[in-house]
Amino acid sequence: MPERPEFHFITGREEFSSPPFLLLHGSGGSEVDLIPLAEDIAPQRPYMSLRGGVKWEDGFAFFHRNPDRSLDYDDLAKQTNLLCRFITEAIEQGILKQPPILLGFSNGAIMAASALSTRSDLASGAILMRPLSPAPETSFPSMTGLPILMTAGDHDQRREPGDALLAKTQFENCHADISMHVLPTDHGLHHDEAGIIRDWLIRKGI
Repeated sequence: MPERPEFHFITGREEFSSPPFLLLHGSGGSEVDLIPLAEDIAPQRPYMSLRGGVKWEDGFAFFHRNPDRSLDYDDLAKQTNLLCRFITEAIEQGILKQPPILLGFSNGAIMAASALSTRSDLASGAILMRPLSPAPETSFPSMTGLPILMTAGDHDQRREPGDALLAKTQFENCHADISMHVLPTDHGLHHDEAGIIRDWLIRKGI
């Protein structure tokens, strides 16, 4: 598949048959950031890791923010449509052999949540670490039974206390199979996080 200018990607472990991870890094990151986590969680699961198409600080992001760091919802919607088109073509062309599990951190988790609210049929599930709602005033379409794991930090300096709960409620209202863990950490990953994700994948059978 020719690379779209919006997304540089790398793939790994294509020989395995389980639903692949689609790795979506945080603000200022790159396509290599989440590969060690994916290796720790599921060393026999294929992955595709994307680089966000927006230059941000010393790296990349998946969508722009406003000068006050609030979400630029118009750009988020635009970038989400590009991502959904990319996933569709990757599935059609066999690069993703089945709908992926979206695994996103921070900026990438918001993008993953936005993709779910747009085209949940393109995902086998989702792992959203430090997400925000991509559309706080909007009801999400039905995604009955879709397994979603959310993790939040109980003293995350980049999030308000109700941010994760709002997104959780939106997913519950559209009948997703939502699980949530609030961890004793800040915006960074907690040392138990990989184990929580690993156990969730086994429990959900995906």
